[in-house]
Amino acid sequence: MVTIIDVAKAAGVSPSTVSHVLNGKRPISDATKKRVHDAIRALGYEPNPNAQALRSTSSGIIAFYASDITEVFSTLIIQGAERICRENNYYMIFASGVEFNNDIAEAIHFLKKRRIDGLIMSFGIRKKINNWIPEMLDFPVVSINARLSDAIPSIQPDDYSGGREAAKYLLHRGAKNPAIIGGPKSRLASEQRLSGFVDEMGACSTVFDKDRMIVYGDFTFDSGRKCMAELLARDSTIDAVFCANDYMAAGAITEAQKRAILIPQQLRIIGYDNREFDWFWPIPITTFSLPLAEMGEKGALTLIKIIKGKKPEPFHAVIPSKLVIRESS
Repeated sequence: MVTIIDVAKAAGVSPSTVSHVLNGKRPISDATKKRVHDAIRALGYEPNPNAQALRSTSSGIIAFYASDITEVFSTLIIQGAERICRENNYYMIFASGVEFNNDIAEAIHFLKKRRIDGLIMSFGIRKKINNWIPEMLDFPVVSINARLSDAIPSIQPDDYSGGREAAKYLLHRGAKNPAIIGGPKSRLASEQRLSGFVDEMGACSTVFDKDRMIVYGDFTFDSGRKCMAELLARDSTIDAVFCANDYMAAGAITEAQKRAILIPQQLRIIGYDNREFDWFWPIPITTFSLPLAEMGEKGALTLIKIIKGKKPEPFHAVIPSKLVIRESS
């Protein structure tokens, strides 16, 4: 087994210097850090988390909670968080809401018993969080895709700016009479995307009748078809539709094609979320790619700062999504 002494010899430094590089408790020059990390990689050295925990109050473990860690949304966030944790010599353990019958309190209790240094909580649905959750969190915590409280740092996608960019793009492409297919009004992501779209229309002095040109679905393919049919029944001259997610965008495209409406020549459609089916849909869907890996990275960096006694800036961060242009627009 490779030891810290072996690493020290290979890097030409003392064992205590290697320890300081690993735990970050002493200022070490970048050149020395590089020699130590090069030696660690060359020798395949892996710090023993149990031994580290005995020598300090830190366990070197960060926990990650998600409602379902197998879902693509969660796995991409986890990948970003893991990368940062590895670079900073932290290990990660996971708790999936599915394993605890979606009992968040039980999952948090399970993690607290593992002597974790901190917790990343990732929420698949942006909604208002139960008031009692922050009261359980008496250790460093960062929330992703939701704001638990003013006192707990959060990392969220900038859905509002995404909505504004969607409107700006469609107007730039020549849209004169756009409409919106929104998701459930209880879903914060949908409401922020719609608000951004409507505000950008106003900023561009484009007339937009919210009562007539917005219909609400439930984020499913079938609701996208029905909403598209309803919009066309209200106004057959609609030439662009912004959908609050990709499933509804796929349904809208299908309904338009059934009516022999040419896409994008007569009707431009944009979705949101960049789902895996978007690029091979019969008409590939223009959409917004959520910054999931970046949210994971930012979440882990923020948590590590808190663990080390530093205040993260910004305390509540928003990260923009990226417009992915395809044939539907």
